[in-house]
Amino acid sequence: MPIPLPEPYDFHRSTFRFRTFGQDAASVWHDDAYYRVLRSGVVVRVSAGGVTSDRRTDARDEAEVAHILGASFDLEAFAGAHPDIAARAPGFRPPLVYDPFESLVTSVTAQQVSLHSACAMRSRLVRRHGRRHELDGVEVWRFPGQKDVAGADLEGLGLSRAKMRSIAALAEADLDVAGLDDTQVREHLTALPGIGGWTVDWFLARCLGRPDAFAPGDLGVRKAVARWFSEDDIWPEPRVREAIAPFGEHANLAVHYLLAPAAAVRA
Repeated sequence: MPIPLPEPYDFHRSTFRFRTFGQDAASVWHDDAYYRVLRSGVVVRVSAGGVTSDRRTDARDEAEVAHILGASFDLEAFAGAHPDIAARAPGFRPPLVYDPFESLVTSVTAQQVSLHSACAMRSRLVRRHGRRHELDGVEVWRFPGQKDVAGADLEGLGLSRAKMRSIAALAEADLDVAGLDDTQVREHLTALPGIGGWTVDWFLARCLGRPDAFAPGDLGVRKAVARWFSEDDIWPEPRVREAIAPFGEHANLAVHYLLAPAAAVRA
């Protein structure tokens, strides 16, 4: 069933992360398209031509796809308020993660390692505890849910002991936080082992899609903001906070636009 892409939308620019840091078993890039298994088990193929699926979808599936594609971001308002930054990457919609457990596990795997290494660890986790699907001859795995991982064997995946403890705790935790404000989300999640400010910042920005959320302590963010506002290579976290604060409800988009490639990306 066809699902329309949000507008405006530059597909190749918006999906650059799926081609940059290795092949993720749950987010597969193949033949100029992105494959994903939704929570319902529906497999979707997203390309510049639109979204197709392996079976009939319902409103929940379509809402999940819209979230993943960053449809909630108001690009027109952002471009009107900050045309200089918006001009770096026209039509760029930062992709979001729909499931809180997946988002937090993704951040945990990325703590203090390269994004390529994190992708490899995550793919091993997905293949051991997720579910295999296929569309158009392309293998793609459904990211395991909390019930799939709770009490499961996490040895031999390349995870440190600390990361295994964090993922095990996440599998048992109440992650229904959509109705909480940012402060409440932060308090709730940082009570879990291995979940700190950096992880919560990215969770607010890349899972909940809070428009004013960003990760000022992230190394890449500190470099990108410094390069935009100065000739410096990197800024300390307090200076990044100060520089991005005036963007207000557009802070999430502003930071993602500074992180995105300025030139159009083609596979």
